[in-house]
Amino acid sequence: MRYSGQVCPLPLGLLRLALPLFPDTSPVTYFTDRKAFKEKFDLLSFYDQLSHPDAFLFNPARSPDEVVFTVRGDGITLTDGQGKPLVLDFRAGTGGKTSSLLPSPLLRLPLASEAGFRLGLGYLQGVDGVAVETSPELQEALKGNPSVCQQNPSPCALRGRGSFTAGLALDLAYATPLPEIPGAGRLHLGVRGLGFYGLAHLEAQAEARPVYQGDQISGTEYEVKSFLSYPGQGQGYGAMADLGLAWTYENLTLGLGVRNLLGFVRWSGQEEVYQNGQLISSTPAVRERAGLAPAAFLNGAYRLPLEEGSLLLAGDWALAEGSFHLGAEYAWSAFRLRAGFGREGGWRLGLGGGLRLPGLQLDAALTTHEAPLVGGLVYGLALSLGF
Repeated sequence: MRYSGQVCPLPLGLLRLALPLFPDTSPVTYFTDRKAFKEKFDLLSFYDQLSHPDAFLFNPARSPDEVVFTVRGDGITLTDGQGKPLVLDFRAGTGGKTSSLLPSPLLRLPLASEAGFRLGLGYLQGVDGVAVETSPELQEALKGNPSVCQQNPSPCALRGRGSFTAGLALDLAYATPLPEIPGAGRLHLGVRGLGFYGLAHLEAQAEARPVYQGDQISGTEYEVKSFLSYPGQGQGYGAMADLGLAWTYENLTLGLGVRNLLGFVRWSGQEEVYQNGQLISSTPAVRERAGLAPAAFLNGAYRLPLEEGSLLLAGDWALAEGSFHLGAEYAWSAFRLRAGFGREGGWRLGLGGGLRLPGLQLDAALTTHEAPLVGGLVYGLALSLGF
């Protein structure tokens, strides 16, 4: 869910991240109960909830006990500790290539609004560039030629990567209708400038590869590279500019938006390298991106009047990411019923409803998405409130 007028999605997912009642996803448990944190905190569960801040996940993805490489007559297989095949084509965000300079604000406090101008202070948070991928040699081994892996260190590697950003943002936006096109509707133009102060930035890359003893696999070795920045250990700041264009004609609306059309972001922090769980190196480092890093989005909506109520059909498509969402809403009196599906790091499905009362809007949805790496469905609850 995203902002629409005065409707605000409630970030229920932050409860799982902030409250030690949920030690599998809350890093706060590290400070309140070290034993519970060590035994129950799960990095994949943490990522799954972190990437869905607007929904409370009932069963976030759980990390495999281990990554198991097995040599078979028809090639190599990759499974978790229980023998379940891993999902090797997971993509979310920009698919392993972090191009977006900044995520969209999750929460926003309006400070001023007048004649098309809008000023607000917000909290932004986002996960980007997440991917699970296999090296070319491992792809060949999976297809039936395991001999390409038989050396130490093995060129056959399963890799995962991603980034997380959080910060406080001050944004100034302006929107205005353009002159009407006779018989062809009207265009609307919007621009936004945003400056931010960074609260946290994490980039991580992990690799798992088999260890050979002769022509048989004797185990798995791991390497993790991370970059972490937060106040007290580095600093983050930057700015960006967005542009949007919308066309309306009767009951049809089409829009094109470009985020991070121009921007600059700089993070200073600490870069660390771990091998098989042991810290190998820790050095100061800087991450800096500037210039063009556009992320374009297409969206559209059509409202179909019915004898009883109306039907709204809507969709959006993130061009760079290849993700899309399609949905429908039936409105009757004060009630709303919704259904939608899409693809964003796996298939997603949502079912929900809402209530419109004078001065009050309440919406609820049951969401699903594919669990990263381990597969299966994850269920969540999303709420939004409007006045």
